[in-house]
Amino acid sequence: MDNNQHKNRPLNVLNVAETIKGGIATYLDTLERLSADFNCHFSYLIPAAQADQLNAGRKHFHAYSRAGFGTLKLALAIVHQVRLQSPDIVFAHSTFAGVALCLARPWLGRKTKTMYCAHGWASFRDRSKLVTLLTRLVETGMSYVPDSVVEISRYEYDKNRRSGFSRNCTLIQSSVLDRKDAPRPQSRDDGHLHILFVGRLDREKGYDILLEAIRILQKTRPEYVYHIVGAPVLANLALEKLDAWNVRYYGWIDQAHIDTYYDRANVLVMPSRTEGFGLAALEAFRSYVPVIASNRGALPDIVEHAVNGLIFNCTASDLAEKLENLNHDTLKRYALAARAAYVERFSPVQFIAGYQKLFSHLRQLINQPTWRQHFLMQKDKR
Repeated sequence: MDNNQHKNRPLNVLNVAETIKGGIATYLDTLERLSADFNCHFSYLIPAAQADQLNAGRKHFHAYSRAGFGTLKLALAIVHQVRLQSPDIVFAHSTFAGVALCLARPWLGRKTKTMYCAHGWASFRDRSKLVTLLTRLVETGMSYVPDSVVEISRYEYDKNRRSGFSRNCTLIQSSVLDRKDAPRPQSRDDGHLHILFVGRLDREKGYDILLEAIRILQKTRPEYVYHIVGAPVLANLALEKLDAWNVRYYGWIDQAHIDTYYDRANVLVMPSRTEGFGLAALEAFRSYVPVIASNRGALPDIVEHAVNGLIFNCTASDLAEKLENLNHDTLKRYALAARAAYVERFSPVQFIAGYQKLFSHLRQLINQPTWRQHFLMQKDKR
């Protein structure tokens, strides 16, 4: 292989995640399916129990848990996998994997470059001021460790730039690939309003807000039907379920089948208390499904109020009010605008271009000679 061929060979990228259920699995699936566009070969170090969440051939597994020295164990698993695989780049996804990458970084070797994507910075979550301050200090320091940090939304990118984050932070707005089957607007008018929730059933995603809003609407809109896709990620999280004919739980659904549930829905609800981006909103938009989203995080940058959905103030009463006043004619108008927003603002075109530019930059860093190689080259010239 000559020098030019070596420089242009596919990059070997090891993706590392503590957990992938939900949005991270969708994100990794998008990377995998676009690997040829990036001239990359992706592999994955993920929990063995979640292997079925990702359709990829090069999967490796870890037994990480948050208990005890879990983060240190994940760092050791990263070092071990790097020594077995010798990847060009290690790409950590989410907070705990990012901390593990920072711990592992000194043992990865100079030629191995590192990337990190928080998929929603922890310091933006709904916590006490002291915890938020301490978390922000840690995350600011973490932004200086990897060779590149990927920001998934303009909202977080702008706030982090003002907060002193590293200039290695790059904005690559998240996206989802379009459906394989051609989506089409549907009337979805069978006498019921079909309301969909997709995500982790936890406080951060506002599952409790949704439950309270359903309780309110059961009195005023008993004809509404609720489709809840998802489950708790943490095994020790107690899950409250509503036992009613019109509240239906499906658990986790494979990405290959998720569009079936969007096709049943009139509207997607996202009552998140924090949201780094909100991939479910794009999944809805590409299927002509408008979104009712909280006014938290990046969601107001995606959902245009009274255009492709509605924004509410993250309370059950306001969510219930927004849902109670919906009608099919308004939703049909929102649905057309939702699909237009996906095509014009959130299709993968900019996502692909952003990663192509970033991987090109990292390729240049990888191909730079070490100080020893540089010294030998200068010696040969003499």
